Amino acid sequence: MAVTPPVEAVFFDIGNVLLHFDIGAILREIAAALGRHPIKVAGALLDTRRISALERGEIGSDDLFRIFREELGYRGSFAKFKELWCDHFTLERRTAALLKKVARRVPTYLLSNTHALHYDFIKSRYAFVKLVRGAALSHELGMRKPEARIFRAALRLARLRRPEQALFIDDLEVNVEGARRAGLRALRYRGPEDLARRLKELGLLA
Repeated sequence: MAVTPPVEAVFFDIGNVLLHFDIGAILREIAAALGRHPIKVAGALLDTRRISALERGEIGSDDLFRIFREELGYRGSFAKFKELWCDHFTLERRTAALLKKVARRVPTYLLSNTHALHYDFIKSRYAFVKLVRGAALSHELGMRKPEARIFRAALRLARLRRPEQALFIDDLEVNVEGARRAGLRALRYRGPEDLARRLKELGLLA
């Protein structure tokens, strides 16, 4: 009978796990700042191919600034643009506290689809980034969840020989299923209380 190995590394998603955001509210805020209708802003920023390119690092910070200027009529400074693009996260303090506790027991990492500007902002603002051993980030790796190869990259980052030694936590079922297909153990994030209970069951919390 096969014995499941203990969890040797934990990977946390960022968006709507550690940091809450509301995409509708973000679009309305950007639209108001630009004097544009939210549908126009959504059309420019939420195109599936553009999101993929953003999160793979194919659209850099300067490229995104150009999109804001040429397609959305933005006329402000680059500094104000960065603030408009980035300053819309709210820390989920209870989940961040769980990450801190888990990180005392096993190596802990971030695994996220993100963009360079967002991650630079997050690093400058939130302490949980300093608690992890590293981060597997889509814009740096040129690959996105739920692709199997980003999970393989995460395993290499943690120097794990077997995927079932890793636990991945994400709010989206498609990403959880992608991790499981890649052999990792994975939990769907349903709030800090549920996560705390499940981490205790795995022996990752006292």
